[in-house]
Amino acid sequence: MKIITQKDKENINKLYLELGTYAAVSRATGFSPGTVKKYVNPNYSIVDESKIIRYSRESLPDFEPERFRNRDWGELCELSQEEIEGIYLLWKEMSL
Repeated sequence: MKIITQKDKENINKLYLELGTYAAVSRATGFSPGTVKKYVNPNYSIVDESKIIRYSRESLPDFEPERFRNRDWGELCELSQEEIEGIYLLWKEMSL
């Protein structure tokens, strides 16, 4: 009995998107059709790695503790024009 790894699960889902049947994925991977069916995620989609934004500790803004000692929080709630435009773009995308 072979243990299913996370990489196997991803491969099963990629192959299922490509081949379309449990039997075809079973033949390609060597797992039984029942095992393939168990691990196929109907909501699976391939992620475009180029669109993933990765952050590192160095790319984050400096923490400013003085900001949290301020009693006037109003300035933190004000959106810049760029943020407002971003919200409108998001709304437009969500309404399609």
